[in-house]
Amino acid sequence: MGELVAFVGPTGAGKTTLAFMIPFLLKPTSGRVSIDGKDLSEVDLDSLRNQVTYVFQELMVLSDSIKENLLLACPDATDEEIDDACKTAGADEFINKLPNGIHTKLGKAGNTISVGQKQRISIARGLLRNTPIIILDEPTAALDPKTENKLIARLKGASKGKLFVIIAHRLSTVKAADQIIFIENGKIEDVGSHDELMLKKSGRYRHFVNLQNQ
Repeated sequence: MGELVAFVGPTGAGKTTLAFMIPFLLKPTSGRVSIDGKDLSEVDLDSLRNQVTYVFQELMVLSDSIKENLLLACPDATDEEIDDACKTAGADEFINKLPNGIHTKLGKAGNTISVGQKQRISIARGLLRNTPIIILDEPTAALDPKTENKLIARLKGASKGKLFVIIAHRLSTVKAADQIIFIENGKIEDVGSHDELMLKKSGRYRHFVNLQNQ
């Protein structure tokens, strides 16, 4: 059974810092980080990072073709695996409209496609690694609401057997998450589903939601 977890909170709350601790890109100065009860300080780093994919907010694509950009994550990926990753990320919607399809060259810094399209290619590339844990940092920041909703629905559908961690501050991105972890000033203030947290009249998440809805 998979799960989609959202790290939510205002800018500078500590969402990315917390996410960086999952693949041990950052180590805690106190306390411990564990996965399945195993302290990460006792785990082989190469083994750990082979189980975690991190799709960064800062997009990086090469001037090569879309397919070559995707194969950076998994050089041995089959065409079927590439197609599945593109469909889940919603990248197939624009790739299929390009004259050369997946063989389209992106040009310098990917200047032949939009930021939102680069974002979906980056997500597809992350999905292609097929790791048990996939972290997406602001995966819908450059997407319109319709595309965003479709992406989140597809990620939930693809979460079987995986843990998706989504870092976001837009409520539209996180409302469908199985669990929301609300972070503020470096502390976890609320944990639960959207509906559960909205029932907490004095909860920090509910207050955050009300501020965004004003």
